[in-house]
Amino acid sequence: MYQSITEKNSKQEQLTKYMQAELRRRDEEALRYLLRSKEGRWFLMRLLDLTKVTQSCFTGNSHTFYNEGKRDVGLAVMRDIANLGIDGVKLKQKAELEYIETQYKAQEIASDYMKGENENV
Repeated sequence: MYQSITEKNSKQEQLTKYMQAELRRRDEEALRYLLRSKEGRWFLMRLLDLTKVTQSCFTGNSHTFYNEGKRDVGLAVMRDIANLGIDGVKLKQKAELEYIETQYKAQEIASDYMKGENENV
């Protein structure tokens, strides 16, 4: 977050408040835009997968810190979505359903492929 130490009611403080509000507004606007398109929802789900927000990060070594860093990015995105309110939650759920449908389709293709391989033996 953009922040500086300034005197009360100074130009710097006004600029800081403006920048914080503007960053928040633009981030929210961009996230809504992203979630309203099928491609944007796909990107979101891939991002959350890559950041491993639903997985354990513990490795037993220093790689845990690296995993936690990635995971923290995903958690921040999820918090931003939650801050959009009910609309954001519904759009995230839509993204999750679309993503799961793609995974099921891939499983069907793999299963059909394996059946075909077994028949050729």
